[in-house]
Amino acid sequence: MSAPESASASASYWPLTFDAVRDCDLSYFNDNHSADMVRDAMRALLRASELPEIKDKEINVWKYLSEYSPPSGRGFQFSAGDNDVVSLVQYQMETGHSGCSMGWTMRQIEFIAKNGVPAHREVFLESRRRVRREQCDCHDV
Repeated sequence: MSAPESASASASYWPLTFDAVRDCDLSYFNDNHSADMVRDAMRALLRASELPEIKDKEINVWKYLSEYSPPSGRGFQFSAGDNDVVSLVQYQMETGHSGCSMGWTMRQIEFIAKNGVPAHREVFLESRRRVRREQCDCHDV
C-alpha cells in the first residue's frame, strides 16, 4: 500500500489533527496502555510537524515515515539520533519509554504510516482471529 496523495484520503488513512488522534478508534488493541502509547506517538508526530526545522522544510511527517525504515539490524530502539525527523518525533512523546517500548511504539507508527490506521486495525484483528482459530483447532484434536 502506498501513502495517499490527497488531503481527504490522508485524513482517513492517518489522523491529521489532535482531535482526530483523540477520536481515533484504537480499541482493537484491547489494551489501554498500548493504545495510549500509540496515541501519544501520533500526537508527538503532529507536534513534531509544527517544529520550525520540519515546517520550514515543508516535510509531511506521516508521508516521510511512510518512506522511512530504520537501519537494518538496529531498528528504532538502537538507531536513536540517526535520523533527525524520527528523533524529533521521539523527543515529542510524553509517555515515558524503555528502549523496548519506544521500539515497539515506533514500529506501530511505521506500520500506520506505510499502511494506514484501517490496515493496522485489520492486521491486529486478523491476528486475534487466527490465534482463536488455532486454539480451537488444538481442542478438537
